[in-house]
Amino acid sequence: MNTAILRGIEVLRFVGESDEPVTIAEISKFLDIPKTSVFNIVNTLLSENFLVINNVRLKSYELGVGVFELGSLYLNKTELTKISSTILERLSDKVGETVFLAVVNDNELVYLDKRESTGNLRTTGNLGSRISMYSTSLGKAILATYKDSQINRYFDEVTLAPKTANTITNKEFLLENLNSIRERGYAISNEENEEGLFCIAVPIYNRVSQVIAAVSISTLKIKINDERIDEYKEYLIKAALEISKKLGYGKESLY
Repeated sequence: MNTAILRGIEVLRFVGESDEPVTIAEISKFLDIPKTSVFNIVNTLLSENFLVINNVRLKSYELGVGVFELGSLYLNKTELTKISSTILERLSDKVGETVFLAVVNDNELVYLDKRESTGNLRTTGNLGSRISMYSTSLGKAILATYKDSQINRYFDEVTLAPKTANTITNKEFLLENLNSIRERGYAISNEENEEGLFCIAVPIYNRVSQVIAAVSISTLKIKINDERIDEYKEYLIKAALEISKKLGYGKESLY
């Protein structure tokens, strides 16, 4: 086991369970860790906002907002899957297609839940698998909620490589696509990630109006038409709003 990680966890737990802010000397004594090691651990945790200095003169520390943010991610995902399970099942049954729920991790999507269609469609997406954001309706639904600074950072960190002949790999074209998503209220992937597959998606929000996931309907391209797109987007928006409101979201629109 990694000793440094274990010691970092021990420090966080000790600080969190203490009634008062604690010093390096107190951490060292209670956990039986050399002061130099505690100093290095504390400074690392400070840099990531897991600890903050409570008293500069006494050099005492308490938990920082980073701990809350990390815990919130876990709560969001746990709460999200519990709340969305029945809604996703109902959505899949209603449209007879495969439904996905995904979250973002390190500029990629991770499939969190999946409801298989009653038809013949079988996608390559499996629970826990990772997939690009820019080539999928799920990813673009989330990217369309980003602020300019978030979008610019995404483009700085991600290479827009083609998945199919339809993948949008031009930054300006993708930005135009995201603007269209905001205007019409949903995202589509028209054989952009997998040939023969058409997907439509919308975002999901939490109680502080922060996007935390997206839900999509996947179908065969040959089955899609304007009437079916209108039908699917209505079902999707209704499902996403239902999930979001159960998470505390207070608005009536997704964009």
